[in-house]
Amino acid sequence: MNSIKGIVSILLILLTALLAKEGVELWSLGTNVDGDGIGVHFLGFEINDRVPEASIPSYAIGFFVTSAITLLMTITVIGRRFLKSK
Repeated sequence: MNSIKGIVSILLILLTALLAKEGVELWSLGTNVDGDGIGVHFLGFEINDRVPEASIPSYAIGFFVTSAITLLMTITVIGRRFLKSK
């Protein structure tokens, strides 16, 4: 059972990093895009193929919030693991 929680913790940490990375990329892009907008992809899945320039910061904030949620989930899983081991 502990190995499953360890694997889940590692996967959550990886997901947190990838979500934060996508948020940083969108935030740094800002509204400086060619054409009408951009396509947003995450882990090979297309989230939206036409995000207007004005909505790009909202998508970046969404990725940041989601990464914060997965970070809190990771801390919860790891915290429970260490509390039960004592």
